[in-house]
Amino acid sequence: MFDALLVDDDELVLRMLATVLSSEGFNVATATSAAQATEMLHRDRAFDIVVTDLKMETPAAGFEVVGAAKRMVPRPVIVILTAFPVPPSTWKDAGADALFVKGENPLALPKQLRGLMENPTP
Repeated sequence: MFDALLVDDDELVLRMLATVLSSEGFNVATATSAAQATEMLHRDRAFDIVVTDLKMETPAAGFEVVGAAKRMVPRPVIVILTAFPVPPSTWKDAGADALFVKGENPLALPKQLRGLMENPTP
């Protein structure tokens, strides 16, 4: 079982993704803002994976979550899940391991995340 932190300011999306991941054996914690997620990353248990929306309080709030997550030891796998196009160089330079597009088969998310956990990027 993997411990996952899901971050999205859209409560419906957050609940749907949490349900999908939980039904596939993930232990899911949720946050509705970058500020809340950053606080959780500083005070809570370690997470195996962090999945964050990009545009929340600000257009790039998700990058705050990425920055906080990449400083954790051990470092979790970090995924940006967004509806907006982001060049690979931007999200990779920020420290994310992957970018997934919202709405593209959310039921495949658990398998995609497991794949990242089993084959993390160097």
